[in-house]
Amino acid sequence: MDSLSQIVLGAAVGEVLLGKKLGNKAQLLGAIGGTLPDLDVLLNPLFSDEITKLQIHRGYSHALFIHLLLSYPLAKWCHNKWKDLISYRRWYIFWASVLITHALLDCCTTYGTQLLLPFTDHLVGFNNISVVDPLWTIPFLLLILVPLFLHRENTNRIRWAAAACSYAGLYMLLTFYHKYTIHSHFESQLKANRISYHTLKTTPTMFNNILWSGIAVSQDSLYFGEYSLLQEDPIVAWVAYPIHRELIENHPDQRIMKALQWFGQGAYLATPYNDGIDFFTAKWGRSDFTQTEPHKAFVFHWRIEPCEDGWCAAQVMPEWKKEDFNRAFGTLWSRILDKPKGVSQMK
Repeated sequence: MDSLSQIVLGAAVGEVLLGKKLGNKAQLLGAIGGTLPDLDVLLNPLFSDEITKLQIHRGYSHALFIHLLLSYPLAKWCHNKWKDLISYRRWYIFWASVLITHALLDCCTTYGTQLLLPFTDHLVGFNNISVVDPLWTIPFLLLILVPLFLHRENTNRIRWAAAACSYAGLYMLLTFYHKYTIHSHFESQLKANRISYHTLKTTPTMFNNILWSGIAVSQDSLYFGEYSLLQEDPIVAWVAYPIHRELIENHPDQRIMKALQWFGQGAYLATPYNDGIDFFTAKWGRSDFTQTEPHKAFVFHWRIEPCEDGWCAAQVMPEWKKEDFNRAFGTLWSRILDKPKGVSQMK
């Protein structure tokens, strides 16, 4: 998830495990530990290849095996500094917990986390919470801040920490319940519209857990639909986008194609662009629910073009202005409360 959420989670782990011994330093160390795995972005300047950067992020820095190993030297360093207060065993439990909870939280999003490296590079993604969800982060943050104003031996510290963790845990359970409910509804709507598919992905839209995207993958097309828990009308309006697998499978640079397919986790499509192609990683759902043209419906995509060394891939980022952000947030909010009628399909 976003950096603030990871810092808050790390601070909560620190408070629960070390707060009584270290006081406010426990939250500080936890916040630092909650940030460490994301420092893999500091390796980006070492690579000019955008595909390599894509493969590195949420890789070894997020792997359980690496976390268990890295916890040994971190625990040793802390034990040398505070050996009179906390045992080495407790330090190891702290560091392993703060690193592993970071990776597990990232697994709840749609990006995908290489949790099981070096044994497999499979991207683990439960797709139950948005990468930024204020209703999870802000109350969690406010609750865990309270112990900072209490003496370390005050018994209310652990009560506030327990309240913070309980809220975060219950909210996370609610997101899994939402996912189960929405997934079943998307399945029934696909059946009602006689849409054949072999994989169905469901993921929440940005900043909320109310409006969800459904992505049904067939051999030739991706079907996109959105459904809000606040809708009165149960109908999902599906829009179909051709995948153009021939552009991907027949491309001369299969290293790039395989990497993008791996990252797309089955939800991707391509369109021709001059001498190359535009590759859309669509597993997050549509960015603009009012558009049916891929370049307008999906904000981010990859452009693969000929270059001096053969083929180069670069991520195309939108050049948004303030009014573009205002429009996007307005569209998202109105769609959360929307009551769509009918079913539309793009041919």
